Order: sequence, then C-alpha cells, then structure tokens
Amino acid sequence: MQNTLSTRANSLSIVPVTTKAHLSQFLKFPYDLYRGEPHWRAPLRFDRAAQINPKKNPNLKNLEIQHFLAFKNDMVVGRLSGIVNGDHLAQHDDNTGHFGFLDAQKDPEILKALFAAVEAWLKERGLSRMVGPFNLCVNEDLGLLIDGFDTPPAVAMPYGRPDTQTTIEGLGFTKAKDLLAFWTDMHAGYPREPIVEMVVKMIDTNKHYNLRPMKKGKLKAEMRLAVDIFNDAWSNNWGFLPMSTELADHMSSEMMPILIPDLFWFVEYKGKASAFILMLPNVNEATEGMDGKLLPFGWAKFIARLKFGKMKTSRILLMGVRKEFQGKRSGTAMAGALSEKTFEIARERGYTHTEMSWILEDNKSMIRIIEQAQGVAYKTYRMYEKKI
Repeated sequence: MQNTLSTRANSLSIVPVTTKAHLSQFLKFPYDLYRGEPHWRAPLRFDRAAQINPKKNPNLKNLEIQHFLAFKNDMVVGRLSGIVNGDHLAQHDDNTGHFGFLDAQKDPEILKALFAAVEAWLKERGLSRMVGPFNLCVNEDLGLLIDGFDTPPAVAMPYGRPDTQTTIEGLGFTKAKDLLAFWTDMHAGYPREPIVEMVVKMIDTNKHYNLRPMKKGKLKAEMRLAVDIFNDAWSNNWGFLPMSTELADHMSSEMMPILIPDLFWFVEYKGKASAFILMLPNVNEATEGMDGKLLPFGWAKFIARLKFGKMKTSRILLMGVRKEFQGKRSGTAMAGALSEKTFEIARERGYTHTEMSWILEDNKSMIRIIEQAQGVAYKTYRMYEKKI
C-alpha cells in the first residue's frame, strides 16, 4: 500500500478523502447509489453533512476519522470510514477501532479494497480489532441491516442491501451483537392482559409516583434530565458511551423543529425523575420523494407534511429506567406506564404505528415489555467484529 493509502487493481482505486471535492463526493454517493430503490428513504442532506462536521457534531470531539472513496474509471463506486473513538477507548480499554459509512456497488472487490485501506489505517494507529458499522458512534445510527429489507427504515436508522452481509462475512467479519427494531401497532392488543394493567396502574395509584409530560419551554433542561437517566440506565449495556451535557444540548436544538412535547414523558419517584420516553415523528415519512433536499421548495412540503399531513408513523428514539428500578416490578411499571401514555397521545394525534429501536438482542426485560405492547421484531441490525 502506498503512503497515500491508495491502491490500484483492475482500474479500482481507494483514495483517502482529503479535499472538499472528495468530501462532497463522499456525502453524495449514497443518494446516487440507492436512488430509485423502493425502500430507500433519503436522509436530509444538510443533516448528513452536519453529522461529519466537527463544528456541528459534539460526537466528533474526541474522535479521529478518515473517510475513503473507491473509484472505478473515475466514478465513485464505494465509501467507507475508519474511526478511532477516544471516548470508546477510554471507556472500554479494548484497543478497538471502528468502521462506518459503509456503502458500495454490488461488487465484492470494492468492499474488499475499502476494508483493506481502513484496516491498514487502524493498524497504523496501533489498534488490533475492528468493530462496526458505526455512523459515527454508538449514540448515532449503527449496524448493518441483515433482516427486514421489505420495508423502509425509520428516521435515523440505516438502510441496507442483502448482498452486503455476504460480502462482509466473506472478509472474515463475525457477529459482535444484534440490534433489534420492533414495529408496533398502537391500536393492537387492547384491552391489555389483566397482569399488565395491574402493573401499569401502580404508577397511577401509588402516591410516590408522578407521570408527567415534559415541561413546555424547558426543552434543554428536560433533555439534560433525560440524558442523565439514559446514562444511568444504559451504563452496563454493550458498547455504552455516556452522553455529555454538550450532546444533550445539541440534541435539543436538533430535535426542536420536529419534537412534540406531548410525546416526551417522565416518571418521577419521590420527586426524582427516574424514567423517561421520547417519541418522535418518523421524519422519513415527511421527506419521502425529496431526495434529501429541502431547497428550493422542500421546506414548505416538509413542514406541511410534518404539521398538517396526518403522519401515521413514529419512532421511540430514547427510553430509560434508572438502574435501581431495573429487574423490579416498579421498573416494569414505569416502562409500561410511559409506553401506554405515549401510545394514547400518539393515537389521539392520528399516529397508528411506532418503531421501538434499537434494542439489544439480549435485553430480555425490555423485549418482554415491548412484546406485551404487541411489538414485533421486524428488522435486525448486526454489529460485526474482526481481529486485525
């Protein structure tokens, strides 16, 4: 491999992204690659550009990243990124690098060459293991879709093709963890089973509990509170990275245009916020057919669909119950009460279905709660690992 991290074989070249022109090609490639595929939902382009801009994404603060492009006959045919996440290494001390932004034409040689470049880049930094895909970290979108190709992804969830799994496993990658997405008909399963109703009623009948919506006009403070609960609730989970206050504030500003206050709820126990749920409209429903562009006329269409278009689908983006309540009836009651209240409000607003994602395959208690709410696992996103 040359010092430029470029390789050439059968007119295929792998080039590190070092110029604005290359970065533009890197961002544009998925839109060209997947355009016209029936279940592709183009993410908003300005959002994808902001994601990899250090001035706009706090997740890049302690992260070194090198993007690569694959060219064939001067045409972009693939992309992949190597990632060294300083926060992950400090948290887990596992000498592991990451890869992400995995998109390529249906030619195994393209991904083979891209992964060779990323592997070499990670080895140069002394790392001995590679895990991914992360776009960019565990607190953003991640995983390779391996099951559930017959429906479009929900907002902030990856799109994928069946052939990629075969190619990546052929390169020596093995399963690290599966992440599940559940699809839930919010009108199904009523009345709930008596045991479910009894547990959920704990929150209504016990004076120590208080179920409340977010305090309107206090989004930043409420998001910080939710992140505090999340960091405690998820701290023992696979790949966990705590969210910073800076990231919480960033999320507040990012979500403000689409967040519905009535779909952001907390449970307090003896005055302390101990659990929360955050449901967002499935923005992919509002941006369908826009090719990720809001200009010149997309903004008006987007707002009209989001506010007045009677959207039907949503995604439960974040949820957490403090560790002291996990594995106890009180924790189950909190999660159940939050889900039922959010479903009730969502139905009143015309929503019919929600995606609950992502859920670790071995998070049996959460899976049980989701299944009691009639959720069905309909997509699987796999995280892969390989020694390098």
